[in-house]
Amino acid sequence: MKYATAPALPITLPIKLAHRTLPDICLAVEALLLLSIFRVCLTLFPVGHIVGAITANRTDAASSSPMPKQEASAVARALRVRWAVEAVTRNAAAKFVCLPQALAGYTMLRLRHIPGTVVFGVARTPAGQLIVHTWLLTLGERIVLGGNGSDAFTAISQWA
Repeated sequence: MKYATAPALPITLPIKLAHRTLPDICLAVEALLLLSIFRVCLTLFPVGHIVGAITANRTDAASSSPMPKQEASAVARALRVRWAVEAVTRNAAAKFVCLPQALAGYTMLRLRHIPGTVVFGVARTPAGQLIVHTWLLTLGERIVLGGNGSDAFTAISQWA
């Protein structure tokens, strides 16, 4: 005899974070705050204003290439930023598309003095519709966020 079971509740971000270390939790909270801020900002302001605001007062130190020994550390920190943004995106109740993810990731990298470049690309669907995508690069063109399917898009703009 089979009994009907209630659908399993989705595992939410707080439940998953309960099993993480304090630095992981802090990084995820930072990602959640930035994703939320950028999601709201994108509904209120033009993208150009947001990009101008987060790239203002940029120093050359943030954009310079690190030494080989420092690059390994920077890559590890960039991968941690990717984990935090992707974990929040997967588990949050709100939906965060590629642009807020790229903006949050860029800001988190910049706070850690890791150079980053946000790339805007376009492509056409088989039906001929124009679609856009945003992805984040760092350190020698390593894709941090939004790399899935980015090869199908033609980059039309980028900023660092």
